[in-house]
This record gives sequence, C-alpha cells and structure tokens, in this order.
Amino acid sequence: MDNQPSFDRGLVIPALIGVLSVIGIFSVLLINRYVASRTIVPMTATVTPFKYIFLGTEPSISTEALPEESAIAPTSDEPPASTEEPLILVTPTDPNTSTTPTTIIIGNITPSPTSASTPPLNSGTYDDIDFRLIYSGTWSNQTNVSGAYQGTLHISTTLTSPGNSVTFRFIGQEVRILYQSGASLGVVRIMLDTTQTLLNQSATSNELVLTAATSGTHTVIITHLSGGAVNLDSVIIPSAGTPTATATATP
Repeated sequence: MDNQPSFDRGLVIPALIGVLSVIGIFSVLLINRYVASRTIVPMTATVTPFKYIFLGTEPSISTEALPEESAIAPTSDEPPASTEEPLILVTPTDPNTSTTPTTIIIGNITPSPTSASTPPLNSGTYDDIDFRLIYSGTWSNQTNVSGAYQGTLHISTTLTSPGNSVTFRFIGQEVRILYQSGASLGVVRIMLDTTQTLLNQSATSNELVLTAATSGTHTVIITHLSGGAVNLDSVIIPSAGTPTATATATP
C-alpha cells in the first residue's frame, strides 16, 4: 500500500488569496505607470509669447507699456483732468495814481488741443479755443476768466526754444488780435506772412490790428518771445469794407 501524504485542502484558500494579492499589486503598479505616462505633456513654444503689464500703485514704481500694448490701448479725446491750482495774474498799480490793482483770477488749467492743419478763418469772431487755432508748445487753456471773450483765455507762462506759438490762417486783408494786458506780462512776436510785429502785452491796450498789403489768404504766427506770461483771448476777421476803430499797428 502506497503511503503518500494527504493533500490539506485548508491551504487552498490562503494560496488563492496570496496569488490574487500578487496579481493586484502588479495591476496597481501597471495602472499607476499608465496614468503617469498620460500626464506628461511636452511643452512647445508659442508663436506669440505672452507679455505682461505691471501696474504700479506706489509712487516709486514707474512702468511703461510696450509698443504693441500702446497701439491697442483705448484712447479718449477728452483732456485729462488737471490737478494744478488756478493761475492768478495781478496787474500792479501805478504808484502815481490812486487806482486799485486789477486782479485777473483765471480758472482751471487744461491742456490745449493741437492740430496739423486747419481751414482758414473767414470774417467773424473766433475764441482762443477754436480748433482752427493751432497751438504749439506749452499753453494753458483757462476758463471762467473775468472780462475774456466767452470766459476763456490761452496763456503761455514759460519761455521755450522754439517759443510757444499759435498759428492760424485767415481770408481777408485785416486781422484783429485781442488779449488781456498787464504790467507783468511779456512780449510776443506776430508774423503776418513775412512781416514781423512785436507786441508788448504790458501796455494798456488789449487789441492789435494788422493789415496785409493785399486781400487774400494769409498766415499768422504768434510766438512768446520774452518777458513774463503772454495770452490770447480771441481773433476777429472783419468783413471786407468794414472800417476798424483801432489804429493799425506799424511793423
């Protein structure tokens, strides 16, 4: 009789559990390896790299937009609000007279518009803020000015090189330039085509009349030449044949 050892059936369940455990471990490792390979994505450079604008909020931070960003930035035709104090022009009195000093209180300052080319002025009265008057340099557009035409006045307070100037064209033969005078004001050079006239705004007059040799289209350039601040109130182009009470200035 063959004495072979009997098979213990109680070992079947632990053996199956061990085999299944090994299979489960290998399955988990394979799944993790598969998931990890899916999450690795190669990076490629873009054709148009990103650009960032850092907006500084502290006074010491200064930033500048790139040319591409400036080209697409929204624009506005409205002038920025001014934080400067109102300008006050004081005309001192003559010590030999008993009159009180004249104080011209000028309102808020806003930048003056500029233009490359404008049509000529026909007969009529034009305020200093008219778009056909081309300002170059640093001018202040004053509002609520006592005694000024429509309450506005353009003022040049600084001497620059080239000087602050205003240019316009008109059709006719005569032009009247109005301003506000004051003892502390400076001198402007007025070119009517090629004829030069110097106007000292510290004098008592508030108007200068210039007459061209012939009627037609003429160019006027007013330049802050020297001295204190100068200003422009309005421009009048008289109708043809209308006499002017003010004497014509001699170049």
